[in-house]
Amino acid sequence: MDDGSVDQEPPSEREYKTLTELFRAVFPEYLAMGMTYDQFWHGPPSLVRDYRKSHDLIRHERNGEAWLLGMYIYDALLCVAPVMRASMSKETPKPGEYPKEPYPLTEKEAKQREEARMRREYRESLARMNAASQRELQRRKEQKEKEANKDG
Repeated sequence: MDDGSVDQEPPSEREYKTLTELFRAVFPEYLAMGMTYDQFWHGPPSLVRDYRKSHDLIRHERNGEAWLLGMYIYDALLCVAPVMRASMSKETPKPGEYPKEPYPLTEKEAKQREEARMRREYRESLARMNAASQRELQRRKEQKEKEANKDG
């Protein structure tokens, strides 16, 4: 019946922080984001939120740039060290090659490139099928001509 909550001691007063203590704790973080003293302490509260969102966007962008730089270095190493290619996928450039274009940075860009690749492969496949069909028609035409020459 008794859940024991009555027997628990109340939390100590040091577990509670004043608003001033909370603001002072995060103040250096916002200074690092580029916010000034006056903006933090005297500016509108929405400015703090905007700085946080801006900081998150910048971090996301820098993370993407660091990843992209790492991929370029990785691909460059693959160009000079083909031994590393043992477990690589087909999309990775062959030794001695470097990517012909930058990697897509957004899902939209990746989707557009994939659609363009699929259209290109479709056109190439259609051209191969048309060429094969033309060869087959030419072969049949030549075969008919041979048969007609034998009969004639």
